Amino acid sequence: MLARTMKDFENQIIELRKENFNLKLRIYYLEERMQQKFDGPDEDIYRINIELKVELESLKRELQEREQLLIKASKAVESLAQGDAEIKRLKEEAHKEVQQVEESLKCKISHLEEDLKVAKEEVEKAFAMTEQERVLRLAAEQQLSLITNRQSKDLDVMTVLEEKDRCIEQLSLSLKNKEALIQCLEAAESRNRSLEESLSEEKIQDHPGALVLEKEEELEVRTINRSLQKELHEREMELSVEKINALKRDKTIQGLVLAVKVKEKENEKLCSEIEDLNTPLAEATQKIQMRKFKGVEDPQTLLMEKESLLADLRSENLTKDLENHNLQRKVKKTEQELHDLNLEKETLVKELEEAQLQKSRSDKAINDLRNQLEKFHDEMADKEKALELHYSVLLSEGNQKLQSQELVITHLTASIAQKDELLQVGILDILIFFTFEFYFSINNVQEELHNISVLRKQLEDDILANWNLRRVLESQIKANRREGKEEYQQFPPVLAGCYTTIFHYCCYVPPKHVLST
Repeated sequence: MLARTMKDFENQIIELRKENFNLKLRIYYLEERMQQKFDGPDEDIYRINIELKVELESLKRELQEREQLLIKASKAVESLAQGDAEIKRLKEEAHKEVQQVEESLKCKISHLEEDLKVAKEEVEKAFAMTEQERVLRLAAEQQLSLITNRQSKDLDVMTVLEEKDRCIEQLSLSLKNKEALIQCLEAAESRNRSLEESLSEEKIQDHPGALVLEKEEELEVRTINRSLQKELHEREMELSVEKINALKRDKTIQGLVLAVKVKEKENEKLCSEIEDLNTPLAEATQKIQMRKFKGVEDPQTLLMEKESLLADLRSENLTKDLENHNLQRKVKKTEQELHDLNLEKETLVKELEEAQLQKSRSDKAINDLRNQLEKFHDEMADKEKALELHYSVLLSEGNQKLQSQELVITHLTASIAQKDELLQVGILDILIFFTFEFYFSINNVQEELHNISVLRKQLEDDILANWNLRRVLESQIKANRREGKEEYQQFPPVLAGCYTTIFHYCCYVPPKHVLST
């Protein structure tokens, strides 16, 4: 179903007001016709009375249906308000969880940056040590063994960095899951909006299938709430798993910190060993200088030793250059990884800002919907008041019409009584006249008797017509009593006081002397 705006509701209200005005005009013209036809025959009065009663019953049914629809609309709005509160609570919980994840990510990134700084310092120390080792001669094998140990340790550092990369990837995946959860919540909000709009449309349009559609929408809302609860439960399970993984990562980071401390201790030991090696080197150089000054008998042996030492030093320099080249590559790799981590951090921060903006927009949309619902409630209350006034006016008009009908009935009963009296007086006059005629003219007795029989038949016909009119009036009075009782029982309690007057007027009983006549 298409969403309806406030402009559509206003147009519909204007159309309803026009229809109300047209109905009032129609009632006014009907009243004029009633007043014009009161002097006519009785059949038109009865027919108009029946039409007015039918119209009144239809208006009562419409009022009851609209009251039921308003009650159902209020219940549906209350259920939707409860659903909005639950959605808001879920959003707040999701926002808190996202903030916690952000803080944990920031802490872990800062720890990783510190670890990388420590690794850089270690690399710089290694460069300084390699420069010092170029000068060393006597402890070449020890230095080579130390270098191999360092290479194995560097491999350990690389594995640790790879594990940290995996941790960062897992955290990014968890952030994506959170975004998916927020999107699901937004989709649920959009569904709730569509349901609210469809409910408002169905409540404004009076069609017979409103109850079935409202039940279906309630079932849909319940299913949506259940699915949201299931998704929340799944997200909570995922968050618990992520928390466990975070604890494991913290433990690994602590292990890395301990390994770094152990490396620092080993570096201190190496520095002390280098210092210990520098002392015999200085002694050896002093001895060589002393031999130069004293003069040695075997210069060729000294030259051979020097050449062998030079070859060893060249080979050591080559190996050290290779190691330096490898270390430089590793440093470049670590710097590139640091750059990538910073980029990922920036992207995550941007995504979090976008999520916060989307959340603020969704909150604004929810507030707008609530304002629209409040306006709709106010409009419905105004419509209820207008309907109550309209029906009270209709009841007062019906009351006036019933009073006018009662006046007509009393007028008819009075006219019938007058006719009866006139008939009795006419009969007496005729009898007196015929007695005088009988005395004056005995010859015209047969003609007078014939005339008397004709007049008697006319009197009997008039009496029968009067009795028929009386029976019709009594049946109409009984029917008015029954209808008045039923309407009083079915009518809403708000307008019961107005209807009591109609009931009393419908239960009018003419006096005994009128019925006896």
